[in-house]
Amino acid sequence: MAKWLVKKEIEFVSALKNRDVKKMRSLFNNVPTVDLAIFAEKIEDVSSLMFIFKVVPSELTADFFTELNDETQEKLLNTFSDKELVELINKSYTDDIVDFLEDMPANLVTRTLRLTPKERRESVNKLLNYKEDTAASVMTTEYFELHSDITVEEAMKAIREKGKKAETIYTVFLRDEKRTLVGTVDLDDLIFADPKQTLDEIKNKEFLFTHVNTDQEEVAQKFKKYDLHALAVVNNEQKLVGVITVDDIIDVIEKEVNEDVALQSGVVPLKDEYMETKPLRMALKCAPWLIVLIIIGIFSELVLSKFQEKLAIVPALIFFIPVLMDTGGNAGGQTCGLIIRALALKEFEVKDFWKVVWKETKTAFLTGAIVSTFAFCVFMVEFSIPGLIQTELSIIQKLVVSGIVSLALLSAIILSKFVACALPFLAVRLKKDPALTSQPFVTTIVDVCSLLIYFGIFMIFFATGFFPR
Repeated sequence: MAKWLVKKEIEFVSALKNRDVKKMRSLFNNVPTVDLAIFAEKIEDVSSLMFIFKVVPSELTADFFTELNDETQEKLLNTFSDKELVELINKSYTDDIVDFLEDMPANLVTRTLRLTPKERRESVNKLLNYKEDTAASVMTTEYFELHSDITVEEAMKAIREKGKKAETIYTVFLRDEKRTLVGTVDLDDLIFADPKQTLDEIKNKEFLFTHVNTDQEEVAQKFKKYDLHALAVVNNEQKLVGVITVDDIIDVIEKEVNEDVALQSGVVPLKDEYMETKPLRMALKCAPWLIVLIIIGIFSELVLSKFQEKLAIVPALIFFIPVLMDTGGNAGGQTCGLIIRALALKEFEVKDFWKVVWKETKTAFLTGAIVSTFAFCVFMVEFSIPGLIQTELSIIQKLVVSGIVSLALLSAIILSKFVACALPFLAVRLKKDPALTSQPFVTTIVDVCSLLIYFGIFMIFFATGFFPR
C-alpha cells in the first residue's frame, strides 16, 4: 500500500506540473481524497492547486477541500473567484462548511456566508453559534427525514429521489407533523418490509437520540456502546434539528484522544498538526505547565532547605532522595493514567470515589510492601559493598537508614496513588477534563509530600538520639 501511494503521489505531482487534465481526473476517480489532500498539502504554489478545481468535477473537489489542512484551505479561499466559491459551497455538506469556517479569518467567513444561499446560510449560522465541543457543533443538517404515516413504498421512492443530498440514508429519521422525533427506520428494514406497511409499523420505537448541548465526548461513548451509524440531535422541545454521523464521531474521538494525551503530558493541546505548528506556538503551549510545576516544585526546595543541617549530620540520606521521588512519581503516574482512562470510558462514576479509593489503597499497600522490601535489600547490599556509598555509619545505623528509606517509599507509594486517584475525580467534580491532572502535575505534588514524609520519619529517629547531633 505504501509503495502504491508513493507512486500515486509522483503521478499527482507530475499531473499538476504538466497540467494533465485526463490524469488528474483519473487520480480523483481512483485515489481516496484524503490521500490526495496529503499530497496537495506539500505543494507550496497555490496556483497549481487551483488547476485541480478547474478541471475536476466539483462533487469530487468538495470532498477534497474538506480534507485539506486549515492553512491550505485559507490560501485557496483567498484565491477562489466568487463563482468558484459558490460552486464549492453548493457541493459541500453544511457541517463541512462550518468546519472550515470555524478556523478562517473574519473576512473569509463574511465572504463565504455572503455567497451562501439564504437557506443554507441560516443553517450554517445556527451551527456556528452552537457551543463548541457539543453535539450540535458536530451535527449535520443534511439528513433524511420522513413522516411516520407514509408507506414503505412511498419512503423508498423518496429515498431514490432525494437521498443523494443527505449525508446518510442508512438511518431514516421519522417525525410527526410538529417535527417531533418519533422514531427511526434502518435502511435494511425498509428493503425487506412489505411495501404497503407504514413506517409507523416498522419503526424502531426504542430509538436513541441526544441533545444539542450534550458534550461530544459523551456522544462518542454512545456511538461506541450501541454501535451506531447515525444519531438524532434534538432541541429542548424534542424537535429534530440535525444528526451526527459516524465519520464525524471518528474525528471527535481522534480530537479527544489527542487532547487527553497532550494534557497528560503537561502540554496545552495543539490546534494544528505537529509539523504545521510553529516553534513559538509550541513554546507557548509548553511553558505555562512548566511554570506551574516550577512554582509547585519550589516547596521541595523549601523542604530540603529546612532540613539541610540534619542532612549534613547524616549525608547518606541525600543519596536516596532521587529514588524516593522517582518511585513516588512513577507510582502516581500509573494510577493517574488508569483513573483518567476509566473515567473517560465511564467505567465508574464520581459517586464511586470511595470504592475506587479503597481499591487503590489496597493496591498501593501491596505494591508498596513489595517495592519497599526489595528496596531495603538493595540498600543493604549497597552499604555492604566497600566504597560504593561513602558513609561512617555503623551497621545498625545503616539498617535504620535503609529502613527509613523503605518506610518512606511505602508511604510515598500509598500517598501518590491516593493523590493520583483523587485529583481526576476532583477535576470531574469541578466539570473539568480529568486529563488536566496530568502525570507531571501529580508527580510534582507527590515529590513535595514524599520529602516531608521522609524527613518526618528521620526526625523521629533523630529526636530519640539514635543519630549523632
